Amino acid sequence: MNIYRSIRILLILILFGSFTSQAKIYHVSTFTELESVIISLLPGDTVLLAAKEWNNVTLTFKGEGTPEAPIVFGAEVPGQTFLTGSSRIQISGKWLVVRDFIFKDGNISNSCSIVEFRTDSDELAYNCRLTNVSILSYNPTNKDIDTKYVSLYGTNNRVDHCTLLGKTNSGATLVVWLDETPDYHLIDHNYFGPREDLGYNGGETIRIGTSDWERYNSNCIVEYNLFEECDGEIEIISNKSVGNHYRYNTFDRCEGTLTLRHGSDCWVYGNFFFGDLSKDCGGIRIIGPGHRVFNNYLENLNGTSYRAAISLVNGIPDSPANGYRQVDDARVGYNTIINCKEPFAIGAGVDEEKTLPPINSYIENNLIVARSGLDLVKDYASTDGVSWKGNIHNADKIGITADGFIKAELPMINDGTLYRPDDGNPAIGAALNGVFDTITVDIDGQSRPLNGKDIGCDQVSNNPVVIKPLTNKDVGAHYDSSTYADKILLPKHIIKIEDGVAKLYFERTDSYMVSFYSMMGQELSKKAVSGNFYVQNIVSYPPVFVVDIRSSNSRYVTKIINNSF
Repeated sequence: MNIYRSIRILLILILFGSFTSQAKIYHVSTFTELESVIISLLPGDTVLLAAKEWNNVTLTFKGEGTPEAPIVFGAEVPGQTFLTGSSRIQISGKWLVVRDFIFKDGNISNSCSIVEFRTDSDELAYNCRLTNVSILSYNPTNKDIDTKYVSLYGTNNRVDHCTLLGKTNSGATLVVWLDETPDYHLIDHNYFGPREDLGYNGGETIRIGTSDWERYNSNCIVEYNLFEECDGEIEIISNKSVGNHYRYNTFDRCEGTLTLRHGSDCWVYGNFFFGDLSKDCGGIRIIGPGHRVFNNYLENLNGTSYRAAISLVNGIPDSPANGYRQVDDARVGYNTIINCKEPFAIGAGVDEEKTLPPINSYIENNLIVARSGLDLVKDYASTDGVSWKGNIHNADKIGITADGFIKAELPMINDGTLYRPDDGNPAIGAALNGVFDTITVDIDGQSRPLNGKDIGCDQVSNNPVVIKPLTNKDVGAHYDSSTYADKILLPKHIIKIEDGVAKLYFERTDSYMVSFYSMMGQELSKKAVSGNFYVQNIVSYPPVFVVDIRSSNSRYVTKIINNSF
């Protein structure tokens, strides 16, 4: 045997030997059973909670998985394990996956988080994942009791494909809590459903940070989420930290704004905002220094001032952490604004305390199809600190005296989702060089040229559209995905691992869809096969993976130890 391969095998045995012969699936039907299992979990193990109602329990999931072999806590049958009453989940450790549960019929009597990425103040979660979980109208009867549906601590965690809706009480739906270490969390492909107006501060849908930590980096990414009728308060998303990116999200009939409330140097791009003319729906509100807002689409927003399509807020001299820092070096460009009541609000919120207008800021190459008779820009304080360039519009009035505006007829075409420049639209190829020369794609994910970009969020192109407004089917929890549960009366397929290949001997000759997944849910391969035998090369597969075999009337899912190293 080659000496280097011998060393490799030895290293694999050292790293994974503790679980390759021990990885197990535990079926748990009582709280006592769960407690006894938790203390003995090894990388690659899976704990499946019985398909029943678990009432008034705090489920503490701890463990030390690995990137290749996370520890999975899931529902025995996806969507059939219900957590009710005052039930909660707490997670701490490394490389854990929590999936497939439903919280419903909540009866919370004290302030808490329903899912918390820590089990104690010094026991946090790292590289852990919450996926395919629903939290549905899980509220106390007293709306003044503060709860969070999800509280993120630690670093590099992910919340994805979850459904969070119906919150009626005080407290943000999802919160990222900061410390001195940047978080690097990923919040993606979730459905944030209707949330009624709380009536006072504290009804955010997402909050990243607090005013006390607003000078610290969080570096989170919030992407591909659908926010639908999130009306809890004016701040749908409340940014209170540094370095976060908000991209490719869809906001549908939300009576509020994506608010850069505290912090600095955040990017907002590739998002879709759709309003309802019967509500005060807003767009993007900018406070503080260094923010970038580009490639966004905003339509039918009826808000003004703080809720304008794009609002730059006045600041407070020597602002305290919980005040309003002056807008400085804001860059707003290549956005498309359609039929919004107030496309731009400059100096919103000006009063005896907030006396500092935006400075050193740029608004360039935006396309605005305006409402008849309304100003394009509402000057609440002073626009002297804003440079305007290449903004094309059809408004009756600009509202300020400044260069940088081009009035023109703007033929647009509705493709069923968005209004886009039609043939002959003067926005095509007309963008001027400026602060966003380096952007290379538009809101669709299509390429932009180095020179001669189109004004607005959309570059006219025949290339495939890869980023679109999201619908319910694109996001949220869905309970027909693969799971790690073995089922009663499964087909009697046989799987053998030999010499770097997986040999699948099917119970009978038939047509099958054979899929291989990593333990983190990444699809490794997928193929339609016919017959009673199939071979798949697995040399590059992780030490533990999942095989999903489906026919027209059966399904077989199992976890495999890869001994091909």
